[in-house]
Amino acid sequence: MLTLFRELRRRKVFQTCFLYIFAAWGSLQIIDVLFPLLDLDGDLISRYIFVLTIAGFPVAFALAWFFQITPKGVVRSTPFVERRVLSNIPPLNDRRSAGKPSYFRKTDMPEEFEWTLTAETGPLAGLSFGVDRSLVMGRSLESDIAVVSPHVSRHHARLDLDGDQLTLEDLGSANGTVVNGRSLTGRCALHNDDEIRFHDIVFRVSRSYSNAYRGVELHSKTTYIEIPPDRDTGSDQGH
Repeated sequence: MLTLFRELRRRKVFQTCFLYIFAAWGSLQIIDVLFPLLDLDGDLISRYIFVLTIAGFPVAFALAWFFQITPKGVVRSTPFVERRVLSNIPPLNDRRSAGKPSYFRKTDMPEEFEWTLTAETGPLAGLSFGVDRSLVMGRSLESDIAVVSPHVSRHHARLDLDGDQLTLEDLGSANGTVVNGRSLTGRCALHNDDEIRFHDIVFRVSRSYSNAYRGVELHSKTTYIEIPPDRDTGSDQGH
């Protein structure tokens, strides 16, 4: 029932039905006021409109389920699963069984990421995402990491990689972005175990130092070079 209620809200069925009832009520009010002035039988017309309103309600409900009125006109409502399979990157810990539909884009992922973003609360709770390029986070289903929540803006924030450094920038979101309890203004550098919060949705940043400091570790190791013995050493000692 909860899934059905969310789907009715997403398809704006409740809004359409409310507008339908409001339009029918407004028509009855106009008839009650206007028809007596024109010496017409308003009661009879009102009864007809009332009956037609009740009979047409299932039709209005069905049309609201399959179609939506947008600034571009009347468009068909697409199923949620169809809309979800877009450009969202797959989580690292996606354990869906083979053969089942995945709501994330299928890509070849590297075995190890230096930076990882894990959702602790919200619709993506428990999922981790590897960061190896610029990623946009937001409510829009076209985002790289889609966070479907009314408290998240369509394009809320962006993660960027500057060399080995991960940065976060708020994209003018309505509710703002909070990093470690402080509101984000502009762009900030992220570190291991930092907390990113979109209203009540929390993400945790993790950094793997195995790749970041591999070169440093190699330079810090002592290198032994074996020098071959000089052939003339023995002759020098003999003189």
